[in-house]
Amino acid sequence: MQVLLTMERDIVPHPSLLLADDNPALLETLLEMLKPTYRVAAALGNGASVLEEVSELCPDLVILDISLGDLTGFEVAGRLREMGCPAKIIFLSVHEDIDFVNAAFELGACGYVFKSRISTDLTRAIDVVFSGGHFASVYSQWIH
Repeated sequence: MQVLLTMERDIVPHPSLLLADDNPALLETLLEMLKPTYRVAAALGNGASVLEEVSELCPDLVILDISLGDLTGFEVAGRLREMGCPAKIIFLSVHEDIDFVNAAFELGACGYVFKSRISTDLTRAIDVVFSGGHFASVYSQWIH
């Protein structure tokens, strides 16, 4: 019985994540937060690394900062789509602006999480997106 429970648990899919942010401290925080529940394939500090590594790592989800230093997250997302990368994309950003959110979804993103709401929204976004849905953090001033 114990062996069957272990086998069943191993069969349940867990998304593989590729994280990209140019802030090393934030990447470390994300790793601590996500590793207990998800498989983190890599935590990368710039857009060029994402483009180089994504084909080999084959993540289910790519979590991209919009400001990556060398490239924008939007540029990386566009190139991933051009490469035929099937990974779903969640943007992680300090930009709490509806225009940024709309631009992200127009690029084919499945999620947009405000960095100010990481602790409440990121794991929810991952689960919703991995299940086939879309997720966006809601800025309190947007609600009237």
